[in-house]
Amino acid sequence: MNEIQKRGIEQLIEGELDAHLGYEKNDISDNQNYRNGHTTKTIKTSFGETEIIVPRDRDATFNPMIIPKRKNIVEGIENVILSICKRDDKQ
Repeated sequence: MNEIQKRGIEQLIEGELDAHLGYEKNDISDNQNYRNGHTTKTIKTSFGETEIIVPRDRDATFNPMIIPKRKNIVEGIENVILSICKRDDKQ
């Protein structure tokens, strides 16, 4: 379950960056602000500590809503991930 949660959080953050930049990963864009690698972050959830990969943008203006900068405690994320998994199973 911990690995599913980790992958779910990383996918949600990647989606947030897509929305922030206005284009999806590997798409061509004229945007001057673009993806600039990843960084690791240790977060605390009800399943314990997990290290996740967080994408960065060139201008450093991306601040994920799921896990904001300088925050490391995530509460209730399990319910969000489970609801997404259940929704995907129905489709």
